[in-house]
Amino acid sequence: MTALSAITNTYTRRARLTPALIVVLPLGLAVLSWSPDGLKSWTVLWSLFIWAGGTALMAQLARDRGREKEKELFQLWGGKPTTRLLRYAGSENPVLVTRRHASLQRVLTDVHIPSDEEESADPHHADNVYDTCVRWLLEQTRDQKRFSLLFEENCNYGFRRNLWGMKPVGIFLCVLGLFLGSAAIAIHLQTNTAVSPISYGGVACTLALLLFWTVWCAPSWVKLPADAYAERLLASADMLSPAAATPKKRTRKPSGSVE
Repeated sequence: MTALSAITNTYTRRARLTPALIVVLPLGLAVLSWSPDGLKSWTVLWSLFIWAGGTALMAQLARDRGREKEKELFQLWGGKPTTRLLRYAGSENPVLVTRRHASLQRVLTDVHIPSDEEESADPHHADNVYDTCVRWLLEQTRDQKRFSLLFEENCNYGFRRNLWGMKPVGIFLCVLGLFLGSAAIAIHLQTNTAVSPISYGGVACTLALLLFWTVWCAPSWVKLPADAYAERLLASADMLSPAAATPKKRTRKPSGSVE
């Protein structure tokens, strides 16, 4: 990934780069508290940072952290959102589950999707089948224009997941930013020099972010878009053709040919 693609690619920008920028924001505000008149200099430094691939690195770090913590989320939720929506067990609407199974079976003709009784007899195998169906569905719905609503939900989920994954770093940088920002204000007051509104604003913004990290940013906050994305992904099966699931016939190669 290049620095340019980290900015121009919609998913990378919204789901990876933006969370990383939110995490490091308190540190940037703290630095500005010490030199509020150096905005032009910081603009030049930021341009160099982008040119050197800093934004691409930040996007990758956010992605990796989110993917690492995703397993923890699935354990808390009782499984992947798509798998939970395909299970009869624990479902509040078995009729809807049957409807989802029928939609998938229509396009995935080479995979047998378990019935309620079959799922009860072997839940582990049923989950493997559901996971296989979802993986196939993901490959068939990568067209962002055709599946625009699905892409929108994917961006929302990726943003929250990656942000939650970096929560410990976010809290640490908020505490560090508050210390540095408050120290800058205290020094200005002690030396009887004017305190820039940027300094006060930076501390206030950092406090708000710290409140967000400690109160709002939780697995339940991530679960909302995760479930919405899962529902939209499974509903997209109705837009697919059964022919898409039919494996291509292999032509017989002449004897002695090398594959």
